Amino acid sequence: MCIVLASFPNVSAQNEDITNETVIELLNDGFSSSDIIGLLETSSNRNVTFSVAYMRELKEAGASSDLIQYLQKISKTDFGMEGVYWYNTEDSKPMKIYRSQFEQEENSFNMGTVAGAALAGAAIAAGISGNLPSPGAGAAIGAGTVLLASTGKDVQKLTIMGTTSKNVVNTTRPVFRFYLPKQSPDQFAKEADNWYYGIMNQIMSPNEFQLVIMKQKKNRRVFPSEASYSVAGFSSSNAKKRVVVDFQIEEVNNNTFDIIFNEDLVPGEYVFFWKNGLSSEIFKQHVFGFDFSIPGAEVEEEVKSKKKNK
Repeated sequence: MCIVLASFPNVSAQNEDITNETVIELLNDGFSSSDIIGLLETSSNRNVTFSVAYMRELKEAGASSDLIQYLQKISKTDFGMEGVYWYNTEDSKPMKIYRSQFEQEENSFNMGTVAGAALAGAAIAAGISGNLPSPGAGAAIGAGTVLLASTGKDVQKLTIMGTTSKNVVNTTRPVFRFYLPKQSPDQFAKEADNWYYGIMNQIMSPNEFQLVIMKQKKNRRVFPSEASYSVAGFSSSNAKKRVVVDFQIEEVNNNTFDIIFNEDLVPGEYVFFWKNGLSSEIFKQHVFGFDFSIPGAEVEEEVKSKKKNK
């Protein structure tokens, strides 16, 4: 079933947080349990917890057993620290780095009427998380291409909607913690569109990622023009311009790794990108990255302060 995102209450074009209360409201507004599962599967901004009291609320609101079981699963996954977190926050509470979906540049697609027809369904069916697809992406999905990136040149043309990331990191020396599930690929097999979990279960170490510096272009973020991409990942065609940031990996346990930087990061836009992505047919259809932004003013002051104290 194709669900029109705009018809959901409390889910704006900016893909607002989906909470326990959102699920109850959707049930009370007459949406089916399968509709809500579809929405939850494609949202990176969900914030759902589970308890006995909440199970009773769901039952009273008419939730099916499938929805209740699904909410139990994602609450364990989301709050079991799966994915990437900024770990050394000021309040010592790890902040989840939500993934963002990449798109190809609009001029790569036919911008005809198929774009409008496909756009609403794309927000659900294509697994968009955190950013809604542009008309160009809608055209691609409508034509059945589903944002396919089959070559290095395709990857170089990918973009993320928005000039800055929603994941704001207010330090020049962040520590990121990767939690890699390494679980059976069929863990979520009963639900549709679980491509994300399928990909994450393939990844054994953060060493399979590169931290790429993004450039702002109009209302988007793009890979720098100096960057070239191959099956080995990104490299720079200009030795003076760095496009990939080096980091150290410290293993916490078999599933958990810390990312440490030896130098301060400058203000700007960044993304952890799976450099082996072209080896995965699923990833080529659903290209995503863990993006974050280091804002300018306060961070620049932090850098200056550190230099003075040296």
